[in-house]
Amino acid sequence: MFYRIVLIHGFFKTYKDMKNLEEYLTNMGYQVDNLNFPLTFPKLEISVELLKNYLLDIKSKKLNESEEIVLIGAGFGGILIRETLKDSQLKGIVDKIILISSPINDSKLLRRLKRIFVFIDFIFQPLSIYQKIRKDKVSFDKNIEVGLLIGTETEGFFGSWLGEFNDGLVDLKDADLKDIKDKVLIPITHKEIHRKIGTARYINNFIAKGKFKLE
Repeated sequence: MFYRIVLIHGFFKTYKDMKNLEEYLTNMGYQVDNLNFPLTFPKLEISVELLKNYLLDIKSKKLNESEEIVLIGAGFGGILIRETLKDSQLKGIVDKIILISSPINDSKLLRRLKRIFVFIDFIFQPLSIYQKIRKDKVSFDKNIEVGLLIGTETEGFFGSWLGEFNDGLVDLKDADLKDIKDKVLIPITHKEIHRKIGTARYINNFIAKGKFKLE
């Protein structure tokens, strides 16, 4: 089996934030595409269109039927994946999704920040998507294997605003999903979880065996 891994960074970040993970996975023998999106000020729809076109291009050029496409989203990158894959044109392209501390359900931090900075999601427009997704049930195509890596080591000022279990920016409840292939909680902060070689090893296990932790 041949795997193409696609890395998708989070809010207020660029592809550079995923360079460590790209290096680790490349050294493990994977083909890795580390993509860049405008996930700071422009509307999320712009990034959705970019990711959609990338996936359709892969579909048009896919010559090897044994190739599997693995999307890995860090933080808000998971939201980008979720919104993009709602498009029926993309059905059957993606085989696996791994979300790394992704506030896929909601963002408790954003809700609390909005009490102080009312217009925060008008300035940082990608965040306005939460007004919509809070009303939606999170779901992915049942044929896609979904795995969650979630940090639980809190830190900093924002961490004190959140629940008992958070990684400094994302509350555990906001990142958790039911009916997935596998999940592992890691005692590490949001800023570091995607930069550790241990995270790359978990990813390798999930891709190869469908589980993050192997017996």
